[in-house]
Amino acid sequence: MHLPLFLLLGAAPAGPVCDLGPDAVVVHRLADLPGAVATEVRRGFAAGGIAEAGAPYSATDVMRAGLPQRQFLRAYGAGRYWILWFEQGGFASGQRTVALRRVDPRAGGAARYQMEPGTVFAGNLCDASKAILAGVRSATAGP
Repeated sequence: MHLPLFLLLGAAPAGPVCDLGPDAVVVHRLADLPGAVATEVRRGFAAGGIAEAGAPYSATDVMRAGLPQRQFLRAYGAGRYWILWFEQGGFASGQRTVALRRVDPRAGGAARYQMEPGTVFAGNLCDASKAILAGVRSATAGP
């Protein structure tokens, strides 16, 4: 069986821009995330991993040794949240969101982020991001 090259390499389309307000920022590479956010992304996706935008990953249910199960698409910073858009490979593949919430530092400590339970959504990622910022949560605990 031969699979199309884009399935093996995981070149996902970038998708449309999402307007999350005038103060929202967007990054298109994992490497461009703030340090505290990147630390939580690595921790939260430790099982299965996450590839940089445009990098190879296991896009189908045929898992390829050494490749992550997810691929970063982009992230939006808005208010206390960074909302990641990613492509989930495997049997239940598709695009998803997950939000990381800023945790206020203790006296003298650095700000940190943690994955917010109930912020994994599929479908229209822009609408999902707006819902997350409005306080909507799902029954799904995490990525």
